[in-house]
Amino acid sequence: MNTKYIHIGKSTILWEKASFSRVFKFLKNNSLSRAELSDGNGNVKNIHYGDILIKFSECLYTDEGNNIPYIINDNIAYKLLKLSPLINGDIVFADAAEDNTVGKCIEIITHNNTDLVAGLHTIPCRPTIKFAEGFLGYYLNSTTYHNQLLQYIQGTKISSISKKSICQTIISYPSEIINQQKIASYFQSLDSLIQSTSKKLASLKQIKAASLQSMFPQEGETVPKVRFKGFEGEWEKEKLSKLLVERHEISTITDKLPQLSFTISEGIIYPDDRKSNKRDFLIKDIVNKKYLTTYVGDIIYNPANVIYGAIHRNSLCNGVVSPIYKIFSTEQDSNFMECIVRNPTFISQLSMKTEGTVTKLKTLKPESFLEMIVKIAPSINEQQKITSYFCNLDKQISLQAQRLEKLKQIKSACLDKMFV
Repeated sequence: MNTKYIHIGKSTILWEKASFSRVFKFLKNNSLSRAELSDGNGNVKNIHYGDILIKFSECLYTDEGNNIPYIINDNIAYKLLKLSPLINGDIVFADAAEDNTVGKCIEIITHNNTDLVAGLHTIPCRPTIKFAEGFLGYYLNSTTYHNQLLQYIQGTKISSISKKSICQTIISYPSEIINQQKIASYFQSLDSLIQSTSKKLASLKQIKAASLQSMFPQEGETVPKVRFKGFEGEWEKEKLSKLLVERHEISTITDKLPQLSFTISEGIIYPDDRKSNKRDFLIKDIVNKKYLTTYVGDIIYNPANVIYGAIHRNSLCNGVVSPIYKIFSTEQDSNFMECIVRNPTFISQLSMKTEGTVTKLKTLKPESFLEMIVKIAPSINEQQKITSYFCNLDKQISLQAQRLEKLKQIKSACLDKMFV
């Protein structure tokens, strides 16, 4: 064991280093598959490696639900619990993954003696010395520690790590518990902000989804269930061909017409703002360098992914996109038209208009799209009122999404920098 002094502001924190095997002892896990687990009722909960990789954060608070699955067979469950129960402060690693996330782990935080065991493809262990609650969960998921694991990862399609390899790593921690607590408390506060912001964002999205259902007439209705005061009369049926005109304007990339990308979740964005998504596309016509021109207010959809929500209004700027997309101009209020074409009921109806087979990707042709019948509010004032409502709601959603992303970036940066 050795020590290192780290200066943080006016404080000097003494960090100690020790081999993993000196600080932890390994526990037993089980090999129960997903089929042997249940999200419903049960008596003993089971930590599955897939949940560590995808669902759980650094610290797993078992008293707060967290949708930990139960073992279906109680006889097996109690045998496993007797053999190797998990307790407060235990660490559970995921020893397999499809990428370098292998080695991600959770710290068990339980104050009500939750009956809990470690399951398939996990490496559970217990610290042999006292640590501040939460510290290990954040430290062992930090870049500083995870970089040690990378050199020991084995496998091509499936990455894995062994107990022997984990034992080769070095653990660093402040020698004083109070300094461990300060670090853990900081991250716990960040997590609390992330969680509350995520809930606000989810709530706003639910409000929008419900509003789209209630403020537009549904199948068999001529008026919406919810309407602003002062407006009455049945909504008018119109074919989209009377409201939208397909745009075929071909252009190349210029300063005034930059190349743009189109995603399911965000619509038209700058290429550098794209986030990884298997259904997000940025396609360059490298040979001919010919693109379709789009202007602010256009309605755009991806023929292959429109049923997944890949239909939006261009609210960004004038530019060019890949010719695979279908672009439509409108003389109507384009914000109101976006509300119509992004309505979940309308999108579900589009699936019946797609063409193709199981082996060939189904697509939506512009002719079929323009044959769709929609319902339009009879008054321009009512359309504008509805548009204003959804624009304000979208602004709130965007602000919360930006705040959430910023908080996640702060946490990621701190996990990179706050440990030695």
